[in-house]
Amino acid sequence: MTPPATKAGSAGRGAWERLWAPGWAGGWTAMRWLWLWAALLTHAPRLMGISDAYAAQDMVFGRLFWRVSDHVVLNPAAGHALWGLGMLGLGLVAWGGRATKPGIVIFVVGAYLLAGHEALNTKAYDRLLLWQAAILLLSPVGERSLHDKARGPTARWLLLVLYMGLYGSTGWLKALDEPTWWDGGALAYELIDPNFGGTRLGAWLSGRLWRAMPLGILTVIFEASFPLLILLRRAQPWVLLMGLCFHAGIAMLMNVGTFSWVAIAAYPVLLHPETAHRSYLFIRRRLGREREYAG
Repeated sequence: MTPPATKAGSAGRGAWERLWAPGWAGGWTAMRWLWLWAALLTHAPRLMGISDAYAAQDMVFGRLFWRVSDHVVLNPAAGHALWGLGMLGLGLVAWGGRATKPGIVIFVVGAYLLAGHEALNTKAYDRLLLWQAAILLLSPVGERSLHDKARGPTARWLLLVLYMGLYGSTGWLKALDEPTWWDGGALAYELIDPNFGGTRLGAWLSGRLWRAMPLGILTVIFEASFPLLILLRRAQPWVLLMGLCFHAGIAMLMNVGTFSWVAIAAYPVLLHPETAHRSYLFIRRRLGREREYAG
C-alpha cells in the first residue's frame, strides 16, 4: 500500500510537470501576425507627422527620457531613417522564419528611438508593444510550421504574468481607490476627456450616469478578476471573449490609438494550448468542408 505522503508527493510532481509540459505552439504564429498588424498600425502613420511637426532641417526632437538626445540630434531626415528602419524590421517579421526575431530587434531600435525623441514613450500601447516584443524574442515565434509543433511554456507564462499585472493593477486600483467607477461617474468623465474621449457614442453614454454605470461595473469586474480567472482553464475562453468585447468597446468609445489592437494581439497565446489547438483544428475542418463544398 502506498503511503499518503508518497501519493501526495507524486500528485504534486505530476501537477508541476503538467504546468511546465510543452504545449501546442501554433498560437505563437497567430500572435506574430496580430502583433505585426498592431505594430504596423502604430508605427506607419508616424511618417506623416515627421516633416509637418519638424519642418526645419535643424530642428531637434523632444528630449529622450534616457538622455540620448543630449548627444544625438535627430533632425527630420534622421527621423525618416528611423521610421524606415522600423518598417524594415516589420517586413522581416512578415517574412517569418529565422528573419522574425532580427526583425523584431530592428523594429524596436528604429521605432522606439523615434517614439522616444517625439516624446511618445508615455503611450500605453507603445509600452505594451515593447513588452510583447521582449517576450516574443524568448518564444519560438521564429520557427515555421508551429501549428505542428509543441514547445515549452516559459514565454507563455511570462505573457500571462504581463497581462495579469496589466489588467489586475488597473482593476484593483479602480475597485479600491476610485469608487466613482461603481456608479459610472469615472467612466462618464473618461468618455468626454479631451485627450481620450470625444466620440459621439461616448458623449451620449456620459450624458446620464445610469447609462455609463453598467459598463463601469463590468470594466472593474473584468480587470480585477482577470489575474485569477485566466488561470482557470475552463474560464479562459470566456475571460478572453470578455476581453475582446472590452477592447472593442474601448476602440468604439475612446480615442486611445491602437491600444485595443496591441492588447488583443497576445490573446491566441493566453488561451491554454490544448484549447487553442482544438479551436484551430475545428476551424481548419470547417474551412476544409467549405472549400470541398465550393469545389
